[in-house]
Amino acid sequence: MYAIVTGGSRGLGYHLAKELKKRGYDIILIAKDEKRLKKTAKSLDAKYYALDLAKNYKEMKEIIKKYSPHVVVNNAGFGIYGKLKNQDWERIREMLNVNVYAVTYITKIALENMEEGYILNIASVAACGKQKNLSVYAATKAYVAHLSKCIMKEQKDIHISYLLLGPTRTDFFKNANMPTGYLEKLMMDPDKVARYTINKMFKGKRKIVPGWIYKFYCLMK
Repeated sequence: MYAIVTGGSRGLGYHLAKELKKRGYDIILIAKDEKRLKKTAKSLDAKYYALDLAKNYKEMKEIIKKYSPHVVVNNAGFGIYGKLKNQDWERIREMLNVNVYAVTYITKIALENMEEGYILNIASVAACGKQKNLSVYAATKAYVAHLSKCIMKEQKDIHISYLLLGPTRTDFFKNANMPTGYLEKLMMDPDKVARYTINKMFKGKRKIVPGWIYKFYCLMK
């Protein structure tokens, strides 16, 4: 059986792919950095497709139709830190394309072509409250969470889960140009987060929130 993981060349995507590999899945990685993607795919004995989902997310249709995956993980995404008025519009547009349009399109195509299985959408605890200097990013992740909850009502054979991810040791903060400050002490290990997430998904959990402090945060907001 195949598992497709977007944003699978590094960070949480890599660790999620590694967990699925341990469970016997043939992995298909999607990412735009072909050099890193090729190296990661080799380490997991995985197939790979170099795609920039900000521009070419519709190319996922043929990949999904070709492999009829049992698991689809919408992990690709990024954030922009800073006041909205100071952010570059083209960068915002790219973020919307990856975090919203690509996730929605891939989920739709997966539902059209999967007879059974699992779809895991990666949201964020940023979706649980008002996020200063992360306004658009937080809004995109709130969309992912709400989309997932709504689709759950439509599906019987395809299990939909969404991950409310707290601060984790990945390249997210560096790429977003976001200071970590006190978050350094609260960051989770991506390997443990991936293991927890995949375990919960296969046990039928719909909303997945690793870390008791983040469970409490999302409960209170």
